[in-house]
Amino acid sequence: MEESKEERKKIEKKSLLFKGPTVVAAIVCFVAGLFSFGIGFLALGSPSTLQGTFLINLSNGRQVSTGLLDLIGAVTIGIGIFYFLSGWLLWSKTHWITGIYVGIMVSVFGTAASGLGTTFAPGAAAAGMIINVLIVTLLATETWEESRDMET
Repeated sequence: MEESKEERKKIEKKSLLFKGPTVVAAIVCFVAGLFSFGIGFLALGSPSTLQGTFLINLSNGRQVSTGLLDLIGAVTIGIGIFYFLSGWLLWSKTHWITGIYVGIMVSVFGTAASGLGTTFAPGAAAAGMIINVLIVTLLATETWEESRDMET
């Protein structure tokens, strides 16, 4: 019994999922960061490519303000930066607890931004909300599991 437990631990250590304490949440943060960067840069550089796919014009035919699109792009890029920071910290074996705090804060902010964005981009906003809830759930689960390991 003890031998199989040691064997299993050796196999787990070789797996990508056990390279850091919260590596799955880190991967989700990196993917969310890429998505945020892509949408943010498109909103800043070429908002017409987002019209009809991610951005829906609900202003009865009037153009959406370029200032509003610039603000959306800048906020989305900022959120992307914090997703990458959180992912990098989560991947670290020494700074993962800081990554949990950063990840939860960026997810809360991202969820609020997604909620505000439902007027212009309901599809992207729904995806953002789902991703942010997933990140918070992963981080809370990992923290709970880690606290259980500390008790034993």
